[in-house]
Amino acid sequence: MSRLDLNLIKVFDALMATRSVSEAARLLHLSQSTVSHALARCREQLADPLFVPGRQGMQPTPRAQDLAPAFHQALATINQALSQVPRFDPASSQRRFTLAVGSYVDMVLLPPLMQRLMAQAPGVSLRLTVLGPSDYEQELERGELDLVVGFTEPAHLSPKLDQQPLVTESVSLLSGRPLATKPDPAMLGTLQYIYPSDWGHSQLLLDSWLQTQGVTRQVRLQVPDFQALPGVLASTDLVVVLPAAVAEHYARLPGLYAYPLAEPSLQFTLVLAWHPRFAQDPGLLWLRQQLSAVAPVAG
Repeated sequence: MSRLDLNLIKVFDALMATRSVSEAARLLHLSQSTVSHALARCREQLADPLFVPGRQGMQPTPRAQDLAPAFHQALATINQALSQVPRFDPASSQRRFTLAVGSYVDMVLLPPLMQRLMAQAPGVSLRLTVLGPSDYEQELERGELDLVVGFTEPAHLSPKLDQQPLVTESVSLLSGRPLATKPDPAMLGTLQYIYPSDWGHSQLLLDSWLQTQGVTRQVRLQVPDFQALPGVLASTDLVVVLPAAVAEHYARLPGLYAYPLAEPSLQFTLVLAWHPRFAQDPGLLWLRQQLSAVAPVAG
């Protein structure tokens, strides 16, 4: 069986249908010599003449007649499987997608994303998990996660994952008090900060940049997410550095003020990441399109 490949079975089936080497060659778009050579290999592998010359062409032996239905069905099954193009119908799907994301996705992308999903895919649901210090190769390969929305710098995603840029964002300083001057490195060194994550890339990016300026910031409070920020900022002199879109969202609340940090090295890029194993999954292709559609356009 290991030596009887699919091409030999195709030649056998064509000979069974045409009873002619030349006609089988034409049907398969092969030369007569190629078909003759394949027939010789079939005879050797199956230890039977299979087809012998007769008045009405090549006549099958009893062994060939016994094999013909199974071989023909096998080819038909393979052709049917190859002709079935995987598809995803968002309107009827009941699929649940699991994503690892940061708070930026929760606050900026999730509202318009869910609006699209509720309209286009009423049966599709999402499960979001907190982005953490993993390269996510294993979680995505095993199918425990469908997509990760991660960062390019500082790099943390496995290079073996497929990636697609989603959005490039800057950062802003958010404060519960108006600042007398625009923030600069020296001023940033005098402030006291909230660190709004157990593990946050925008925070690591800020610390790295401040170190190049000879500044070490003072972190007075670390919280796991953004939930506590408005209340703490409004009642203290603490400040926090957030993605600009998130800071602008909070600055709409009374008593909170956002100050952009116009430093190119503080820009970060969020990417969609998935395992190559699922690169052609039609459901994931659709979900990636939805996320790209709701991502803010730079500039």
